Amino acid sequence: MSEAAAWLDYRVRWPGTEAHPGRHATRYAGAGGALAGFRPFWQLPDARHVDVRRSVLDPFGQVMVRQATSRGSLTLMMAVDLSCSMRPQPGSGLLREVAALAEAAARSAHKAGDRFGLVTFDAGVRGEPRLAPGRARFRATEVAAQLAAWAPETRSAAGLLSLSDYLPERRCLLLLVSDFWIELPALEAALAALARHDVAPVVIEEDAMATWPVRGLVRLEDAETGRRRLVWVRPGLRARAEAAAEARRVALRTVFGRHGRAPFFARGALDIAALGRHLLES
Repeated sequence: MSEAAAWLDYRVRWPGTEAHPGRHATRYAGAGGALAGFRPFWQLPDARHVDVRRSVLDPFGQVMVRQATSRGSLTLMMAVDLSCSMRPQPGSGLLREVAALAEAAARSAHKAGDRFGLVTFDAGVRGEPRLAPGRARFRATEVAAQLAAWAPETRSAAGLLSLSDYLPERRCLLLLVSDFWIELPALEAALAALARHDVAPVVIEEDAMATWPVRGLVRLEDAETGRRRLVWVRPGLRARAEAAAEARRVALRTVFGRHGRAPFFARGALDIAALGRHLLES
């Protein structure tokens, strides 16, 4: 991973929730943040922030002081789907890329003064790999190594439905990494349960059609059910498959759009720099 891609840029549009010094504006009065308003000197006796113009214009002749919001921190969480569809081929490098994303997120959170935590799920929420929210970067590196070496063996991703029980009580930014091969009503229910958090979906797409011949037999396997079948590939079938993939993207955009941020689609390699730009723009 290059140094440029080793950082994950992100921001939130809501106040930071923790008093630990950080880069996010909070609702609390302090110094160094955005201007929150003006208060009489007797309420906020700090001569460093006296506003001469506001004091001269005050109809009651009071000395007025600028009040700023403080800068604080938040928690960046990452939830990773470890069901079989996330590693469709033996030796797939996908989870190594997800592990690199976890390291980049942990490094960026540390730089911003934020806490970083990670949970994983398949049929349920897993006991490992897992990282409790904190600021110790070396633990994030250990958990990322576990992720990179993980061999999924469970075909269900139903743990997404109970994920909210394993996240902090206070609002956090949640990177939700999955291929989201679950029924849309179940996804709606999971997102409703996560409503108190800022969910940033990262949709993993397998580019299976890249290996298809123009015409010929292909053995396909459903990564969730394990079912295999031989399919004769022809231009019409490829067109229908591409149309179905696009329809699914539209459906996911619609569902996620109702619950917060637009999804980031990672097709092929997981581009951390592109994900960072998406998080800054969404």
